[in-house]
Amino acid sequence: MLAPVPTETPEELAATFAAAINAGEVQAAVELWTDDAMIVQPDGDTVRGKPAVAAALQTLVDNSVRMEIDVSNVFVGGDVAIVAGALTLNGTNGAKEPFAQRSSSVVVYIRGGDGWRIAIDAPWGLPPG
Repeated sequence: MLAPVPTETPEELAATFAAAINAGEVQAAVELWTDDAMIVQPDGDTVRGKPAVAAALQTLVDNSVRMEIDVSNVFVGGDVAIVAGALTLNGTNGAKEPFAQRSSSVVVYIRGGDGWRIAIDAPWGLPPG
């Protein structure tokens, strides 16, 4: 299991999160999220709370997904950061068929006493309207 790693910068958090998923360490990945975190789906529906986030991340690991996060822009205001970049996923789908996906992502991070944490993740970008 990966040891907890302080996340001093948003870029470090992105790298630590991808490393945890790639190592199959769902619990380590979930610890990088706030308790009331949210994932925004492409259609605008949301997955809310750490247990729901954990289930979504477990699906990635169960499908042998490899993740790469390329951070392109970081905007920090106090203890809040908006991070934009590209997310690349390679793995299998529910039918165990290979897939590769690349999308523009937008993530909101919150800084606390233990470093940065993911609060809102829109891995496919923000939905229209």
